[in-house]
Amino acid sequence: MEIAYIYIFTFIALFFCATWMFISLVIYFTPVIVAFVRKHNNTLAISIMTTLLGWTFFGWLAALLWSLNSDVKESDCD
Repeated sequence: MEIAYIYIFTFIALFFCATWMFISLVIYFTPVIVAFVRKHNNTLAISIMTTLLGWTFFGWLAALLWSLNSDVKESDCD
């Protein structure tokens, strides 16, 4: 009976860790996601900057602000 509790607690711990890792990665790569969705002209550069300097708050913030500027591809809605 006690072995079953160990398996349940192990599963809960792994699920919590996997969820935490997924949420952390989504937050970490938010500038890349924003640049991709907005079709930014410098999506690759923003991706590289986020990957290399995103671990610092200022690098992540700079990449986020860069992804939010108006340098996006023109849409062909005509």
